[in-house]
Amino acid sequence: MTEVAFHLNVAADPVGLRAYLCRLLAKAYAARARVWVVVQAQEQAALDQALWTLPADDFVPHVGAGAPPLLRQRSPIVLATPEDVPDGGRNVLVNAQPAWLPWVATVGVSRIIEVVASDEPAKAAARQRWKRYQQQGWALQVHDRAARVVAEPGA
Repeated sequence: MTEVAFHLNVAADPVGLRAYLCRLLAKAYAARARVWVVVQAQEQAALDQALWTLPADDFVPHVGAGAPPLLRQRSPIVLATPEDVPDGGRNVLVNAQPAWLPWVATVGVSRIIEVVASDEPAKAAARQRWKRYQQQGWALQVHDRAARVVAEPGA
């Protein structure tokens, strides 16, 4: 059964979202996951650049969905837009844009991570996606970044 994890209250600004995705993808790569990452078309190049500027010890090999098929197949991380449909061989899907992906039930991933920004339009869109995942009968989880307790300095 597919697990769906909603990562809520991620920074709504593009730079904060990219930083979150870079950390998430570095962890996924370290865990040997094969990830299809969906971002809005205007964010794809910026995320690509952000991943290339990570420190050497956090290197995350990746390609865009427009890369040749053999390169996509060999890369652990593929950056895509909502129009790009995974061509197999992926066990994780990261959706970092607000739209429902009509092909999501057909790609056969074991885990979906929905990255949800902290602004109201993003949360409203996420609620609609949540309902659609429930209709699929998939296991749903919430990871709320706002619920994390941060210790005060000197406390």
